Amino acid sequence: MPTPDTRTADRPERESAPTGGQRASNQPESPEPRAPDHAPGALPPALLMPGQGAQYQGMGTGLYRDLPAFTAAVDEVFRAMGTAGDELRSDWLAAGPRLPVHHFRRSQPLLFALDHALGRVLMDRGLEPAVMLGHSVGEMAAAALAGVFDLGDAARIVCHRIGRLDSAPAGGMAAVAATRAEIEPYLRPGVDIGAVNAPRQTVIAGADEPLGATLDALREAGFRWARVQSVAPFHSAVLQPVVDAARPLLAALPARAPRITMVSGYTAERLTDAEAVDPSYWARHPVDPVLFWPALETLVADGPRLLVECGPGQGLTTLARQLRDVRTGRCEVLSLLGPPASGPDREAEHFTTALARLGLTAP
Repeated sequence: MPTPDTRTADRPERESAPTGGQRASNQPESPEPRAPDHAPGALPPALLMPGQGAQYQGMGTGLYRDLPAFTAAVDEVFRAMGTAGDELRSDWLAAGPRLPVHHFRRSQPLLFALDHALGRVLMDRGLEPAVMLGHSVGEMAAAALAGVFDLGDAARIVCHRIGRLDSAPAGGMAAVAATRAEIEPYLRPGVDIGAVNAPRQTVIAGADEPLGATLDALREAGFRWARVQSVAPFHSAVLQPVVDAARPLLAALPARAPRITMVSGYTAERLTDAEAVDPSYWARHPVDPVLFWPALETLVADGPRLLVECGPGQGLTTLARQLRDVRTGRCEVLSLLGPPASGPDREAEHFTTALARLGLTAP
């Protein structure tokens, strides 16, 4: 995700921006991806699973309508969520949903469902991911696919977390075109670094009042920023009660070492077997910062990869195009559903093309 220079203020600051998803509206379009240098299926695939900020109205609905295998995979997740899944599916497919897709009661479970379902379809077609990296809630989808949690238990964790967010203080997030070190002196008490997405894209999060004061200070100092589509301050200390409430649940659920290599979005290193079975590791996700860029550098350091956006949009692959390994052709990027602007009607076309690039046949 290209980011502008930080010491200019010639564009609007208060616009929508992603944490783990779409390009910010105040940033230039990403460059056209270079033509693939490798034959289909030649590069080991790495699944990148997006999180909050990747959501958009209608995401995945075209593929759900047109591809029965995907329909079944999404419905499996909805069933795992029980009555909440029935309500979620109804609102997701409705022309006039009761809650907007950016509300955490829609964005979080839908991103989990779509990330997991897309990964499930790929793996059912014979794909063997070399590694997986999830951004925020995307890591829970990766954990379910890697066998750390059963799907039902992973869905239960996600739903439990969402239920506790209702009592959290009102807050939000913003993406700042600056490094973490540049931003930290301006953070007010109650505002934290929420994510490091790229060398010069850092997300901050916190309660409304201190977040607003922090953003005003950053603007006055000449930094450019954009609001993230979120009504909750994910990855900030404000959500510590959500962490505390999750510990007993996670301690009671079985967890296993991953069957597929995972790079942690929170340590930026390979997820260890000890971390995978540690309830505290998973409980702390709502307050710990997402270290996506360092994690991505760890992932590609192991060798050439085809970086597959296993979720809606092209946000993570847009970020990945900043990697030297992608710019030189050592690694390549691929999105499964195409750009949000293409709309639901072209999702099946994009997905079929992506399958061919992966060396897979369509269901």
